[in-house]
Amino acid sequence: MMLTLHREPSASLIRLEGNFTFESHTAFRSATQELLDDPGTEQITLDLSGLHYMDSSSLGMLLVLREKTEEKGIQVVLIKPSPAVMGILKIVQFGKLFEIREA
Repeated sequence: MMLTLHREPSASLIRLEGNFTFESHTAFRSATQELLDDPGTEQITLDLSGLHYMDSSSLGMLLVLREKTEEKGIQVVLIKPSPAVMGILKIVQFGKLFEIREA
């Protein structure tokens, strides 16, 4: 997976491309921890438009991120999931846990 981080003062964007799997753990954790450690972060937006596939470990990583952001009052928004990824998110009912913007 390729990960690109765009930082803003209070809201940052992480663009994910390729396959989001267990092998992506270190890069994803590093990027998100950097934002969690910044006291100015109010929102983390994950751009999923370039993702082709997510496995169960990547879903777990999103849940861990949600738990950590809730503790700090940071909002997580998932945007533009590809049709395949949106199908996975619907199956696991992540719309109940995250704001998902399809367009």
